[in-house]
Amino acid sequence: MNEAQLGPIPKRSLRDDAYHGLRRAIVSGALQPGAQLTEPQLARQFQISRSPIREALHRLEQEGFVVRRPNGRIFVAPLDAQELEQLYAVRAVNEGLAASLAAPSITDDDLAAMEHHVEEMRRLAAEGDVDGSLQAGQAFHDVILERSGNAPLVEIVRGLRLRISRFRTMIAAGRDQGSRAAEHREILEALRSGNPVHARCATERHIHQSAASVLNRLGDASGIAAEDRAAGADQG
Repeated sequence: MNEAQLGPIPKRSLRDDAYHGLRRAIVSGALQPGAQLTEPQLARQFQISRSPIREALHRLEQEGFVVRRPNGRIFVAPLDAQELEQLYAVRAVNEGLAASLAAPSITDDDLAAMEHHVEEMRRLAAEGDVDGSLQAGQAFHDVILERSGNAPLVEIVRGLRLRISRFRTMIAAGRDQGSRAAEHREILEALRSGNPVHARCATERHIHQSAASVLNRLGDASGIAAEDRAAGADQG
C-alpha cells in the first residue's frame, strides 16, 4: 500500500473520519481489492491512534468493504461478481417498489427536479464528467425514494447503494451514458403517467441493465487479470 495515498485527517470525530477516509480510498480504487490493512500502518498514515482505526475497520467489515481472515489479518474485499449480482437483484426489487409507491403521489416539482437531473446526466457525460453524471443519476433516484414515503425502504436502498459503491469505477466505465440517460427518461415518463406498474417495471429494467453492464465489465477485468498472472508465471 502506497502511504502517499492517505494522509492526516482533522481531529473532529476520529472514528468517523477514519471510516470515511478508508471507504473513500476503497471506492476510488486507491486501496485495491486484496490489499492488506494493518492498524499500526493506518494509524501512522492517518496520524491518529489505533482505537478509531480499529472501530472504522470493524464498521467497514460489517458493510462488506473489508474481510477478516481466520488468522485475524484484514484485507480490502475482492470484487465478487456473485455478490454484485445479488446486490443488484435486491436493489431492483426495492427501488422498483419505491417507484410504484411514489407514482400516485409524484408532484410537478418532483418531475421538474428529475427532468433537471436527467439533463445534467446528459450534459456531464458529454463533458466527460462521468462521476458527476453518476451523481446526477443518484439524485434522480433520491427524488423517487423520498416520494415513496417509506422510511425503512429508503434506509434499505441506501445501504444497498453503499455496498454497490465499491464497484463505482466499473459502473462509470461500463455503461453507455446516452443509454443510461434514456433509461432514466423512461422512468420519468412512467412516473409522469402516475402508473405504479409502469414505474416499477421501468425502474427494475434500468437496474437490471446496469447490473448486466457492470457484470460484463467485471468479467472482462477478471479475464485481463488472469491473463496478466499467467503471463507473469510464464516469464518467471
